[in-house]
Amino acid sequence: MSARERINQRLRRLRQGLEPAHRIARHRSGPARGAAVLMPIFELDGDLHVVYIRRSDHVASHRGQVAFPGGRVDPTDESLLHTALREAQEEVGIEPASVDVLGGFAGAVARTSEIHVTPFVGLIPATDGLRADPKEVAAVFFVPMSALEDSSYRGTYRFRRDNGDVSEHPAIFYNDQVIWGLTLGFTEEVLRRMNGAG
Repeated sequence: MSARERINQRLRRLRQGLEPAHRIARHRSGPARGAAVLMPIFELDGDLHVVYIRRSDHVASHRGQVAFPGGRVDPTDESLLHTALREAQEEVGIEPASVDVLGGFAGAVARTSEIHVTPFVGLIPATDGLRADPKEVAAVFFVPMSALEDSSYRGTYRFRRDNGDVSEHPAIFYNDQVIWGLTLGFTEEVLRRMNGAG
């Protein structure tokens, strides 16, 4: 199987394994406690890559942590998908019209903020125009799917809270970035569904 055929097969499996975006409603606790993220995927050098951000040290929550572009639901947002696309445009400059939305899934509650986060997966054409909003994003980086699936990048991350408590979490370590927590959980769910285990 060629690289092109393999990529097409994986994207087809992923689209089939995700819930259609229009079926994902606002979270039951209401928009005030809801958030949505976009998990952007693009093709480069015969592999699919995922776009991540490292949050600024100046934001209210999850400072300095790796995440996907996204944020809180705004009262004017028509849907959770609208939230994800709006925030991705504001944070990293992804034009909503350029995103081929493959679907989404139920998401989960972030432990530290107690906000329910709904992820959407979207194929973007390229990353040339991406730019980080310095108020919210410290860095934008890309990880190939092959690395996300490679156990040699896996390890344990020791997270130190403000009160000094330390907890250990499974993580992916890639080029000095640490993918853990909810972001790792969403990443692993996409990998699972992409491999036909949806």
